[in-house]
Amino acid sequence: MDYVDPARNLISFTTGAGAVFAESAPAQAVDAFRQAWERVSADHGVEAGDVTRIEAYWQPAHWDERYLTRTFGDVELEYVFPRPDPGGWHTALDRAREVLDEVAAG
Repeated sequence: MDYVDPARNLISFTTGAGAVFAESAPAQAVDAFRQAWERVSADHGVEAGDVTRIEAYWQPAHWDERYLTRTFGDVELEYVFPRPDPGGWHTALDRAREVLDEVAAG
C-alpha cells in the first residue's frame, strides 16, 4: 500500500484474479470499510464475491466487522494498527505517523 496520512484508513481489496483496488476513509469512522468498499464497487464494478483479501491501516470498528462478515464472509483481513479506544486516537495517530515515516524512510 502507498503511504498516506494515517488519519485516513487506507483499505485495499484484492480479488482472486490478483487485482487490487484501494480507497481511503476517515480512520475514526465506524463504517470506514463500508465507505471504501462502496466507492471501489461503484467505481470499478467489483463484486464482493471476487474479493479474497482485505488490507488496511486500521483495525475495523465493531460495526465494520459485522459489515465485513455479512458482505465478504470469511475473507482474509489484515491491518497494521489496532483500533484505539475512542479517547486514544490522538496518541494512536501520532504513533502511526512515526511508524509510517520510519517505513517510508527505508
